[in-house]
Amino acid sequence: MNRKHLIGVALGVLVFAWGAVAEARSPFAGRYRIATGSGTAGGLELGADGRFRYALSEGALDERAEGSWTETAGDIRLTTDPKPVPPSFARGPDGGGDAPTIHVRLADGRDLAGIDFRLGFTSGASMAGYTQAEGWSFADAGDRRIAWVELVEPIYGVASSRFTIDPPAAGGLVFVLTPNDIEVVDFENARVERRTDDFVLHRGERALRLVRERESPR
Repeated sequence: MNRKHLIGVALGVLVFAWGAVAEARSPFAGRYRIATGSGTAGGLELGADGRFRYALSEGALDERAEGSWTETAGDIRLTTDPKPVPPSFARGPDGGGDAPTIHVRLADGRDLAGIDFRLGFTSGASMAGYTQAEGWSFADAGDRRIAWVELVEPIYGVASSRFTIDPPAAGGLVFVLTPNDIEVVDFENARVERRTDDFVLHRGERALRLVRERESPR
């Protein structure tokens, strides 16, 4: 059984209190599946008690959220509760002397592959790349010295501030990513737009179509 199927099963077994309470709360309380394409699985549940649950799996991306929802002029608004702790990058204990390397690691010391970076030299030149499983290394630095580094985790869009390297270094730089609640979406009054026969959840520049799942006859 693959991951997307497991998520679909998990969404299917989530249960809210239905019946007269649901009808009194809102006609929109219910379960909705994401209908955006074959590579995407997930859905949204709007509970009669004003709580929601959301999950999505798409390629390497897995995200989820829960919290409160309200209805405004037919649209739904989602707010994550409790608030997630955002992921963060920090400068780690440098290693390798002046070896022309950059490592991005977890707190347990494991190197992370696929972290995008930009770095600037004291000369004013800059370059970009991404880490491998054993970090990243470049040709002999010669007399070049790194003055700053910027990092981005591309799947969840986690970006660091610019790290100033003082004093400038030829390499041997280590950074640490603390994931915290990286998979939890921080909805802040996020709009779920009502259309004729479905809803659309706006996620930045994306629009996820939500189709209501009908209850099976009893």
